[in-house]
Amino acid sequence: MTMELLDEECPYLDAVIRETMRLKPIDGMVERKTATTLVVDGKQIPQKYLVYANIRQTHADDPTTFLEDGSHMDVYKGFIPDRWLDDETKPSEWMGFGEGQRRCLGERLAMCEMKIFLASLARKVNGYALANGGNDIIWKPISVMARPSDGVEVVLT
Repeated sequence: MTMELLDEECPYLDAVIRETMRLKPIDGMVERKTATTLVVDGKQIPQKYLVYANIRQTHADDPTTFLEDGSHMDVYKGFIPDRWLDDETKPSEWMGFGEGQRRCLGERLAMCEMKIFLASLARKVNGYALANGGNDIIWKPISVMARPSDGVEVVLT
């Protein structure tokens, strides 16, 4: 397993990771300080005020993926990794690792680690099941980072 293999020969693996992070981003908000006075929707935001960008909402409102019924953000109905393989359907708004000067410095390392882990897992595991015997993951309703409420123990075969 080489970086060339993971980057060039595994585009679907990259798409799966990006789609997962579109639906369940690691961080909920990013803060920035305004460089100048702004007017947004008729409201004035003074220079040097803190403004917050909600990553989950940014992904939800992306005009490329948006569906009126909200199914584009559903982990079952909205999980479509193939959308990342075509420029027509690729999300136009994605902040999986933040944006701008404060974008996560560990992005490349994190992507590499996720690709290695998932590729290794796919090579060695024939199947898996949730340890609790169910089919659904229950997500914590209020959490700084999206995470399952029961830890999601998995049994591998």
